[in-house]
Amino acid sequence: MCGRYMVTASRKQLAERFAAQDALGGDAANGVVAPSQTAAVVTVERKLEAHRWGLKPEWEARGVLLINARAETLTDKPTFRDLLAKQRCLIPANGFFEWERLPNGRKRPLFFRLPNRGLLAFAGLWMASGDGAGRAFTIITTEANEVVQPVHNRMPVILTPETEATWLRPDADADALLAVLQPLAAEQLRSEEGATLLAPPAPAKQPLLPF
Repeated sequence: MCGRYMVTASRKQLAERFAAQDALGGDAANGVVAPSQTAAVVTVERKLEAHRWGLKPEWEARGVLLINARAETLTDKPTFRDLLAKQRCLIPANGFFEWERLPNGRKRPLFFRLPNRGLLAFAGLWMASGDGAGRAFTIITTEANEVVQPVHNRMPVILTPETEATWLRPDADADALLAVLQPLAAEQLRSEEGATLLAPPAPAKQPLLPF
């Protein structure tokens, strides 16, 4: 599960990095991003837009936000199958947080990032929110690589520049799309102490549920 990530970049930097037209049209989080907050995504049309983190489909009656979607079951669920075909996106980030449980029972946050500290992209899906709050996105997760595994058994799908292009290709078929939803190679990821990066988390507006 991915429950917090960070993005620190200007709109210009995001547009240039992802070769996208700036269509944010409003405020997007710049810093630590929590579920229910609005953040920048890049759509298949290469538009930089502001979407809320957490899907709330009309069929979801439990009052939860679907903040993650498992790569392994995307085609098992009709909603995600349709989104995979037409409504994919990149979620720009500098990295993501997970919490390590210490021997004394306490937890400490770790921040996972690229070796060069550059911008990366999570694979995501978006849809019109069922609660009338505009567009919303979810982050696709996969099995953890060797860097993340000691802390958590899941991690976001982090795309490479090559697989970013595949993910946004309008005519890509399901097999090609599913093939890129793999753990990032361990040598391409670093971890560091995350406490100094974390601001007090914004209160979630709704219960959260990884899907």
